[in-house]
Amino acid sequence: MEKAKICIITARNIYDSPCLDKYGKIITQPCDIIYWDRHGIEESCFSINQYKYNGIMDSNAGKIEKITHYLKFRRFVKKVLKRNRYDCLIIFPSHTAWLILGILTKMYRGKYVLDIRDYSGEHNPLIYRMTKKAIENSGLCTVTSRAYENFLPKHAYVVSHNVQEIDIDLIKNYRQREKTDKKIVLSFIGTIRFIEQQKKLIYRFNNDERFTLQFIGRGSEQLETYCREIGAKNVVLKGRFERSELPNYYLSTDMAINIYGNNDPFLDYALSNKLYSAALMGMPILCSPNTYMTEIAEKYGFGCAVDLDDEDCVNKVFNYFSKVDFSKLYKGCDQFMSDVLKEEKEYALKLESYLMSTCK
Repeated sequence: MEKAKICIITARNIYDSPCLDKYGKIITQPCDIIYWDRHGIEESCFSINQYKYNGIMDSNAGKIEKITHYLKFRRFVKKVLKRNRYDCLIIFPSHTAWLILGILTKMYRGKYVLDIRDYSGEHNPLIYRMTKKAIENSGLCTVTSRAYENFLPKHAYVVSHNVQEIDIDLIKNYRQREKTDKKIVLSFIGTIRFIEQQKKLIYRFNNDERFTLQFIGRGSEQLETYCREIGAKNVVLKGRFERSELPNYYLSTDMAINIYGNNDPFLDYALSNKLYSAALMGMPILCSPNTYMTEIAEKYGFGCAVDLDDEDCVNKVFNYFSKVDFSKLYKGCDQFMSDVLKEEKEYALKLESYLMSTCK
């Protein structure tokens, strides 16, 4: 077996790392992966060797349990890196780099790609210093949102978008579909997060005969009790689904739910996968006000802000959808994706060039 020159390191499960698909298409050299299996599942990706840290941990785990697992994962990573001398590392998210910062600065200075995918508490001075050190010692640093520069140190960042591939025929079918249901269908498709925000959304739209709300994905069961308590009849809940089912959920949707909240750096600057999926499909998207996602959606004309504290927000959503000029909306979506793909090409070229020069 050929010795791997590159190693990807992530403190996440493989299925929670959609960016791996992108790396798999760009990386031409032999590659290994070190990852943290938090859910006790069998997974695979394009790597030659997979080094799995078995550390099942619930998202609600206590502080001591979390610290213990992070320290064990750190030891596991260091052991693999000591055994296999790689030419280059690819590391995400930011806290993965914090765990092995000493190794990175001593053994891999200028020989790793740091992939910053989220806000990770950089307003804390200690965390900011660790992130800054990881960035300054990297050979290439990428961000998934240009707005992250609001909390990161100045650097020549490369943007790597969270864009996912969608079959061109599905996009055509969606844009050409004939709507038969008189109700406007709002869908949250994917892992259901920020449960209190979704409860607030359900409360506002509860039993409004103009709308149906769909929550489709892992975590939707967390809304079952609340829906029963308030007697919500216009809400559909569906758990984890197969990717083959995705087209039907898209085709049944009129507007994408992308409401997570605001006034939190973790939410204010990010661009979600749903934003790109909506733009590809030509689907109006609902976002939280005063966020970078709303800024982008409104700039390109394919979405609007929904303030759940506004008692009239449901009527405003209805009026917005009733007045959508879909020919203009599709043009705005396509222009956004054109700008995104231009940055994606620049990112791919810089990553390829960096890996070729580093992994000789």
